[in-house]
Amino acid sequence: MSTPVAPSLVHDDKATIDLTRKPTRADFGFADGRNDRSYQRGSGVDAIVTTVVLPTGTLHIPAFGITADGGDFAGAVSLPPQHIVVQRKFDRAAQAQQSLLADAPTLGLSTQDVRDQLSRVTGATIGSSVVDGLVRNWLAAYVEVIGYEDGAVGVNYTFTIDQFHNDAIDAVVHDGVFPIDLTHRPSRAELAFRDGFPTARVQPAWNATLSVRLELPGGVIQRPVRSVDSTATQTVVSLASSSIADAQAFLAADAPALGVDPGSVWDGAGHVKKTLPGLRTAFYDVSVTVDATLGQPGSFAASLSYTFTYH
Repeated sequence: MSTPVAPSLVHDDKATIDLTRKPTRADFGFADGRNDRSYQRGSGVDAIVTTVVLPTGTLHIPAFGITADGGDFAGAVSLPPQHIVVQRKFDRAAQAQQSLLADAPTLGLSTQDVRDQLSRVTGATIGSSVVDGLVRNWLAAYVEVIGYEDGAVGVNYTFTIDQFHNDAIDAVVHDGVFPIDLTHRPSRAELAFRDGFPTARVQPAWNATLSVRLELPGGVIQRPVRSVDSTATQTVVSLASSSIADAQAFLAADAPALGVDPGSVWDGAGHVKKTLPGLRTAFYDVSVTVDATLGQPGSFAASLSYTFTYH
């Protein structure tokens, strides 16, 4: 018996990606047991004439590659596309800038950000940077600009599904605050898991803020966060990066409720990464990870993460 052939996104070197609705596995031709699909064109081969339909308008991109994945490549659980990348290459930065400026209103890009980021890869400069774009309900967009040593510039048009907003997140996050009751073991719904997904992530959209409010047996902690990531076995609360002084103050204030002893973690100089054991309850164990460059000025010198490992 022959193996079933998955459907294809590309027909006659053309592809249409409709993002006015959530894409399905069939749209991208995900095969059974896989949560990803890639369509590539080699050098000297005609591009894939790609049409991307967004709520804000339509893009026409001659792409050398299109990839989509559901976030879990193993395919143990069948997942829909969550991350879509359309890849294009320009001979020079000026061409990339002209194209991106024309597409900026549709993608929700700042024209000044486009100019600033492309100036960094002008003149055969190797490097990459990101320009954040629209966030509209379940859909978000950004572009990655890549400079090559021959002066060419790659642009990855990237679209994410359910990254910042989905039914599970919107059910628990209100007015920029994510409350988690840790006087018991939180349920999947309380941690913003979607049905069928093995992991959950809650994070602020670009140019937005998010705080977590942790209700612990010994008190309440509320802090701005970079992300809250959960699996079946643990939840990791990653606080927003801060200065050394702010991180010291946060940890000193939060230590009693977390059951940790900061001790000499802030002594010395240079890069420090330490994990401190904390509270043990009937439902979970607490640990705190400090990752800091002691002596470094600025608001990105330190980060704290609070981990709750479930029994």
